[in-house]
Amino acid sequence: MAKKLIDLEFVSCDLCGSERFVERYKKPDTWLWQHDYEFSVVECMNCGLVFLDPRPTNESMSQFYPHDYHENRDSKIHHERYKNQYSYLGNINNHGKMLDIGCARGDWLNFFYDKHPYWELYGCDTFSKKVNYENITFTNAPLPSCNYKSNYFDMITAWAVFEHLYEPIVYFTEVNRILKRGGSFIFLVTNSESLYGKYSDVEDIPRHTYYFSEKTLLKYAGIVGMNVEEVVYSNEIFDGRGYKNIEMLFRRMLGISYLAIKNKRINRLQSLTIKLAHFFDKLLNKINLEKNKPTGIMICHWKKT
Repeated sequence: MAKKLIDLEFVSCDLCGSERFVERYKKPDTWLWQHDYEFSVVECMNCGLVFLDPRPTNESMSQFYPHDYHENRDSKIHHERYKNQYSYLGNINNHGKMLDIGCARGDWLNFFYDKHPYWELYGCDTFSKKVNYENITFTNAPLPSCNYKSNYFDMITAWAVFEHLYEPIVYFTEVNRILKRGGSFIFLVTNSESLYGKYSDVEDIPRHTYYFSEKTLLKYAGIVGMNVEEVVYSNEIFDGRGYKNIEMLFRRMLGISYLAIKNKRINRLQSLTIKLAHFFDKLLNKINLEKNKPTGIMICHWKKT
């Protein structure tokens, strides 16, 4: 089967509009390996936002999401994740309206419903065609196209969604519009200034198009007029440790590319070096040095003032 072509587009900084960037690194799609093309991750020289540029167009990006991308999210391992997500919601009223952005098949919303059956639940998703539960009002569309009422929701969540967006500022603005005053927006994103985001090349490229930091998120909140209540760095929901730091350091020193490893075009010395790096990476992960430091995952709580 022939590979589809990738249609690419160049973008300016979503946060400040600048077109002055410096490249951090390049990486192909190391999950699906449908292409050998290496995407560039760049950092804005003006505000520090990190993003993919150029990136696949909206039409071209669909080939990087397999048809079963949203399957099996009601499994036991995901229920453990939902328990951790729930712990970040704080005090919850008996009644309310909740929206989950990028809700997939609705499993997280249904987990919430089991605890709070008097809440009205809404979900939207661009790539999922339906949800599995009748108690969820679902829209198969990106958030800006859903036309929700202003000041409507008491709580909005987005778990590992905003790093997939094409226009984060549009989404942040829309969240502020549809959230009630005093309402909470709780979302999880990767941390571009962590070992995970800065040195380990762990981001899911090209599906991840934007990489945030506490600094850039504070700027977004200021632009849309929301208050940052809390930012938690945690590995409880997803593992954000830079578990390939030593390997990536050695690979860069020896000039070993992703394609060389994929096609097994490395010599014995390079192979031995990578195996040794794997050993030290595993050792450091057991010690878990990043447990009490800013790790690769941020859980953020914003409020509409």
